[in-house]
Amino acid sequence: PHVLRFPWPLGEVSVEIHDRNRAGDFQMSWSIQIDPASIFSDPGNPLEFETVDLEIHGDPSEKVDILFLAEGYTEAEMEKFLGDVERTADYIFSEEPFQSQRDKFNIRAVKSASKDSGTDIPGKGIWKNTVVNSSFFTFGIERYMTTMDFKSVCDVASNAHYDQVYILVNTDKYGGGGIYNHYSISAADNEASRAVVIHEFGHAFGGLADEYYNSSVAYNDYFPLEVEPWNPNLTTLVEFDSKWKEMIGEETPVPTPGEELYQEVVGVYEGGGYVAKGVYRPMIDCRMHTNEAVFCPVCSKALKKMIGRSTGL
Repeated sequence: PHVLRFPWPLGEVSVEIHDRNRAGDFQMSWSIQIDPASIFSDPGNPLEFETVDLEIHGDPSEKVDILFLAEGYTEAEMEKFLGDVERTADYIFSEEPFQSQRDKFNIRAVKSASKDSGTDIPGKGIWKNTVVNSSFFTFGIERYMTTMDFKSVCDVASNAHYDQVYILVNTDKYGGGGIYNHYSISAADNEASRAVVIHEFGHAFGGLADEYYNSSVAYNDYFPLEVEPWNPNLTTLVEFDSKWKEMIGEETPVPTPGEELYQEVVGVYEGGGYVAKGVYRPMIDCRMHTNEAVFCPVCSKALKKMIGRSTGL
């Protein structure tokens, strides 16, 4: 089950959902009247867990609050969870633009114990009873780990302040996922977890799009070529003035050849958003393209903007 999050109203309100269509326009798709005095309005939380403040730099209204949720950790594994959270947070802040702005973040953890250790791996016939029902093989892709039970995620997360929810899964299997303004999720113990953590947080926090286009993930019409993507790090050149045009040098050709000469140059390189043609990315390589690179200047700028927006600075 999924949920809609909004502030608890003081009186009766109309709540509307506006969906972005393939043309990039918003259209109202659903609405409901909410009366907080109704017998059907219940602010209670059925999932109450202990919350631990791990790194607090200020009031939640002035900081980016990251809340880690334990997934697939039993009651006996809570100390492991807290250690995994500290390591995972260090992963995020090991690279710019987060490294130099760590004091703009608060880090908390919810000790949300599961009955079973681990997570579902449907392709291997492995099923676990866990608190937010995470699973590998989302859309049939083995490494794509998500949860469709967002109601449980919100129930667990409501134990503390948060701007960003990070679901940390007690597994050493490679995988994860990140959805903008929704949640990040990744394995705690895989040897590539550092790269995955930073990449997925880029999705969930910054709205950054995937820049790769030569993998098992292939959505050939995910970004309509006649519409400018809303993500800050991709363009179809339809409205390039709204993207990183001002960051490109006068002598840099557009589109930009993917040659050694331009290896460290901000340009417009074809290939991104799961397709090889018609969608362009800012640099030859970036954290949103491969596990080996760091965030490019365009992605870093977008992330800094989001930090400023979240902290009011």
